[in-house]
Amino acid sequence: MLRNAVNGLENLLMNEIPAGSVILVNGAEGTLKSGLVFSMLSNHITVTGEHGLYVSLEQTKWSHLQNMNSLRIKKVDGLHIFDYQDMRKEWIDRELDFSTMTEEVIDFYKNKYDNLKVFALDSLNALYSISDDAPLRKKMYHFFLSLREEGLTSFLIMESPPSRLSTQFTEWHQPERFLADGTIELGMVEVNGVVKRYIQILKMRATRHAMEKHQITIDENGLNILGPIY
Repeated sequence: MLRNAVNGLENLLMNEIPAGSVILVNGAEGTLKSGLVFSMLSNHITVTGEHGLYVSLEQTKWSHLQNMNSLRIKKVDGLHIFDYQDMRKEWIDRELDFSTMTEEVIDFYKNKYDNLKVFALDSLNALYSISDDAPLRKKMYHFFLSLREEGLTSFLIMESPPSRLSTQFTEWHQPERFLADGTIELGMVEVNGVVKRYIQILKMRATRHAMEKHQITIDENGLNILGPIY
């Protein structure tokens, strides 16, 4: 059902994303990463009646919902938001370990809702910035594995420089790209003097998909994916 969660996404995904996949959603700022993921989870939950969890490390719940409302993306009751402030309250007497903390939050919601099936983390960059580098990098394999073992279809948002050729991007994020089952890239290109946002699926294991950049737009109904840009 995820391939139908955003208008036009079915033209990029020829069959469904396998349950339990871990998907990276990366791109520069302002490319609709959070909007795409939140819209996919909300619309998927509306149809399936499942529950989902959106963990925000960069914004409070209130700030995130304001941003989604500006994009005409509505939150449904089955989509639960857990933000950084909630995490600090939960770990008030312990040293902050955000990877372990995120796993604990997932376990809490899974115990509360048997049909918690989709998960999003916004973002990996924030997770890195507030954690010790060396231990965190060693934990990434375990973190990805734990998401799969929980049976969650997961979307991990990651902000990257405009150019994928950036040394920082290549060295820092390459392990996560190898570990992920799929990679969705969002970006901006100039076509005939007009700047357009695009979505491109670079990788999606066990799923046939288009490779072209497709235009992504916002209107009063939320996000729409149009045809190929070129």
